[in-house]
Order: sequence, then structure tokens, then C-alpha cells
Amino acid sequence: MPAVLICDDSATMRLALRRTLEGAGFRVVAEAANGEDAVALARRMKPDLITMDVMLPGVDGFQATRAILKEGPARIVIVSAAGEALQADLGFRALQSGALDLLDKPDHVGPGGMADWGRELCESLAALAQLPLGQGRAPAARRARPTLPLRRVAALGIASSTGGPPALAALLKDADPGLPYPILVAQHIAPGFSEGLARWLGTQTRLKVRMALGGENADPGTVWIPADRHDLLWRSGRLLVSPNDGGVCPSGDRLLGSLAKELGRRAAGLVLTGMGSDGADGLVQLRAAGGLTFAQDSASCVVDGMPAVAVARGGTDQRLTLEELGFCISELGRAAGGALA
Repeated sequence: MPAVLICDDSATMRLALRRTLEGAGFRVVAEAANGEDAVALARRMKPDLITMDVMLPGVDGFQATRAILKEGPARIVIVSAAGEALQADLGFRALQSGALDLLDKPDHVGPGGMADWGRELCESLAALAQLPLGQGRAPAARRARPTLPLRRVAALGIASSTGGPPALAALLKDADPGLPYPILVAQHIAPGFSEGLARWLGTQTRLKVRMALGGENADPGTVWIPADRHDLLWRSGRLLVSPNDGGVCPSGDRLLGSLAKELGRRAAGLVLTGMGSDGADGLVQLRAAGGLTFAQDSASCVVDGMPAVAVARGGTDQRLTLEELGFCISELGRAAGGALA
């Protein structure tokens, strides 16, 4: 049974989390009401998993996450309230520091309000408990810039999940704000956090970051993130959003598949870190249509699930570091003398 440390300043929430986790077979070994105690308990108990609130007295969850991970690898899941901008922003800062996932707090902690949310939490923790500690944390060795058959494209689609927000930030941090094509992102995220992701990512890159509500022209030099619980699609230079009809959301397969259908070789696709297989089939479709396809390298992935499946299914044979992928993003805007292929 995986051992769990719960950190939340609400005694009611700690009790609800304990009941939910123990009911699903987890072993709660300790509880903390503030970040300082969480750091001390993590050091002493060495739990398999930690659930971390962010708005805490004294040492907040962001600071506690950094302190815990400074001492050694740990599987930390941020449990925050999406409705509060400060909490959401702190949550994304914690993700950038190495927390593995970000979940919204339930509206009610009674049995009815906890049921569906509790299943999502337990499924996430069960999957993360299987990850080798330290995966994706070692800095990748510097390599020569890749020599690839690049050309200028009309759009780039990115699929990402667990570990995706910090990977996106690293990928886009040096991007030229004059990039002549848009970037469309399908990042799996808990309901309520899409706007927070866009706001936070906008502080990490010089590109514009906007929410796609549907019907917008796909402006170049802009990172587009779909509105909450919607898939993002490309249609004749405009952005469409489609309600979630089951499965992961937003869907990397649907995004990349729409680029394959509408743009073919004039599109590029990329699958970043994440659990599962989303994006793999879409990348296969895009490659078959003549588009350029890439996947994040295993060493820098927090979870080498989605990229590995994409490669195994033949979606790409180009596995690159985030630094190399950032170089490709720039080159896709400069290749072929600025003319679209």
C-alpha cells in the first residue's frame, strides 16, 4: 500500500482526504497543517506520495514543495482551489519546481462532493506511485543542435500531460515573439485551471498566450489554450473548440488529427511528457499526411508515457531534448526563406 503524507491547513479537508485515500487502499502515514511541518514529516517519514495544499500559514505549499524536493526526489501532487487566482498561480509555480500533478479541490467535502473527485485523485496517485523517483529531474546533457529537415509551417500542435506545464515553459521561454505561426496546446489539466495555466504560461514566455473560446483567427506568435473542458481544433485558419465527449481533455489526438487533415505537410506536431497514449495516434496521422513530427526525449520527461507510445506507433523517430525542441520551434519560423512549403 503506498504511504501518503497529507498537507492541508483545514482539519475538515485533511479528514476527508484521509477517509478517501484509506478507502481506496492507500496508507496515510502523517498529516501536516502547514508547510514547515510537511517538510519535516517528509524528511522523517519518506512517504511514497504527498498531497500538498498551496495556501498555508507560514511556509506556503510552493515553498514547501521546493524545500522537500531540494532534499531529494518526491512524488508531490498539488491540491488547490482553481477559483482563487493566487492559489492557481502558486500551484503552477509548484509544478515548475517539480510537483507532478495539480488537482482542484472539491466544492464540498461531504460524501456527495468527494465521490467523483476522490476517484480522480486516487487514480492519479495510483499512477504516480508507480513512477521511479527521480525520473525526469536530471538535467539533460548538452548536445549539438539537431540537423533536421525543417521547413516553415503554418501551425504547431503540442500534446502534453503530467509534467507538461514546466516542459511547456522551458520549451517556449526563448521563443521569438515574432514567430510567424501559432502554437496550439492540448495540455491535460483539471477543470478550472485552464485560465490559470494561460496566465502563468504568459509569464514564462515572450509569446502571447490566449484562451481559445472558438471562432478566433489563429494569430501567429500566439500560444492558444482551449477554454476549460474543451478540445482545440484547427479549421481553415480558425480555431474551434469542441466539448469534451469522454476521455482525456483537451485531446492531443483530436488536435493533431485536425492539423493533419487541414494542413498536412504545412503543420508540425509535438508530444511532450505525460501518462497514457494521448497524442500518439494524432502524431501518426500528421506524419502520414507529410507533417513534421517530434517527441520529447525520455531523459527529460517526468513521465515517458505519451512520447514513448508515439514513437512505438510510428508517429515520429525524432526524440529531442526541450532545448533542441526550442531550437526547432525557432527554425520552423525561419526555414525556407520565410516561405510556407
